[in-house]
Amino acid sequence: MLKFLRERLNDYNANSFINELFEASKVLGVLEAKISGYHFDQILIPLLHKREAQSTMYIEGTQTTISDVFEDEIRNQPNNDKVIVEFNNHTRSILYGSDYLRNNLFSHSFIKSLHKQIMNGIVTEEQQKTLGRYKTQDNKIVNSVGTLIFTPPPHTETKKYMDELIAYMNNTTDGINPLIKAAIIHSQFESIHPFEDGNGRVGRLLISLYLYKAKVINCPLFYMSEAISQDKRVYYNMLTASRNGSYDEWISFFLRKCVVQAHIHINYIDSLNRLYMQTKRVLQEVINTPRFDQILECLFTHPVMNSISLADKLGVTAGQAKRYLDALENNRILRSDDRKRNKTFYFVELLDLVRRS
Repeated sequence: MLKFLRERLNDYNANSFINELFEASKVLGVLEAKISGYHFDQILIPLLHKREAQSTMYIEGTQTTISDVFEDEIRNQPNNDKVIVEFNNHTRSILYGSDYLRNNLFSHSFIKSLHKQIMNGIVTEEQQKTLGRYKTQDNKIVNSVGTLIFTPPPHTETKKYMDELIAYMNNTTDGINPLIKAAIIHSQFESIHPFEDGNGRVGRLLISLYLYKAKVINCPLFYMSEAISQDKRVYYNMLTASRNGSYDEWISFFLRKCVVQAHIHINYIDSLNRLYMQTKRVLQEVINTPRFDQILECLFTHPVMNSISLADKLGVTAGQAKRYLDALENNRILRSDDRKRNKTFYFVELLDLVRRS
């Protein structure tokens, strides 16, 4: 039976991962400074949301491309493709969660709302009624070949375990470093497995949201799925091991992944900034228009576009938008799909940068 957190207060020794904790804290400080000095939040944050959505879906075995997602944004009709629906669900859930936590604490209703938003439209019609509700029957955790690796608490105990976990998340006076708490919270949430499905997706989102609420990072964009997805098997093995005995190895792994993810974000921000300045210089040479700044922002917020979508964003005719797009293609900022009519244009350098490595 899974222990309650109050029974595990001594199940870790901070001295065993003190170096990892120091390194993670230091690199996250560098990232925080990098974010604070970046002036294009309207570009950076949505792109990081998309990277996180792609990475957490990859862990679950669902793959899509960033191009597919941006192409969907310029379609005039709804897309019922479950992969695109799941991607959009995740990005909306990130925004909802961070907005809610600016003024509120973690709660049952909040976590259930996250679950409903993430899973809506990607499960069977029969499963739709389970969304936003804790499990009503017992479940189990199996590995990729179906072998039982852990039995979560029975469904009748779910609320009791979640009561304690939520109180732990909201406690700001216990003196525990929030990075250590984030690791323990994730382990306990996944072990409780409170929902019938979607526990991994919700649990990884809660890492990001807890670190944001705890002010480890002051902008809601430190998402760890990309680093975790590099070692999926180790991640699952470490989670399993953390359920019995010491937390030490799990916390050490978690902190190392914080360092990896922080470096990914730092390098990404630097690369994005270089691309922005480089594109701005070229754009100044090829397009002479008062709408210059709008066009530049459109490139970085909508790197897949057509004349209709650009015209709508700039408030110009489709013909004028097409002339802008042709000029950008002629100067190799954009590439098109070479169709004679209704061309789609791609800002390939940005798409390559955003794409999950």
